[in-house]
Amino acid sequence: MNLRQDAWSEKDDRLLANTVLKHIREGSTQLKAFDETGDMLERTSAACGFRWNAIVRQKFEHKVKEAKRERKMRMRATANQAANQINPSRHSSSLTIDHIITHLDGVANELDQHGPAPLEDIEKEITSLEHAKKTLQQEINEMKNEYNTMKRDYDTIVHMMNRAREMAMTEESLPASNVFRMDRNGNLEKLSI
Repeated sequence: MNLRQDAWSEKDDRLLANTVLKHIREGSTQLKAFDETGDMLERTSAACGFRWNAIVRQKFEHKVKEAKRERKMRMRATANQAANQINPSRHSSSLTIDHIITHLDGVANELDQHGPAPLEDIEKEITSLEHAKKTLQQEINEMKNEYNTMKRDYDTIVHMMNRAREMAMTEESLPASNVFRMDRNGNLEKLSI
């Protein structure tokens, strides 16, 4: 698969946001959303995660809160259904719906803070980040080599210009009978006429 490295479009940002919001509503992890979006856009999940955290999230902050609220309501409804299935006739017991809701709120908050990222997802993310780091290091090395080459060329041009300036000044002060020529290395040679 050939991974894209071009700029993000508004359409790409919306796709990323909609996918992340869907995963939040469903109680899934953002890592899975980044993987899914990366597959659709032919980008790495690390690139999607970076784009989400650096740019897109701020634009959709209110929708993120709304999605978390929907997830919370869905979890409460699921807890109510589970409690009713366990003992539908139970009205007075030490374990109440309020206890279940409080417990699930605590679980939801913990998931918000840490996320239920399985070890496989974390290992995938580490591998992806290591690959990105290696690619960036190669780019840095290439840029350093280009810089060094350009610096050498620049120094050579400056040296040649200085030599030419010296030659021009020397030619003006010498009698007309002396003729000089510059050799390949930038050195002046006196020609005998």
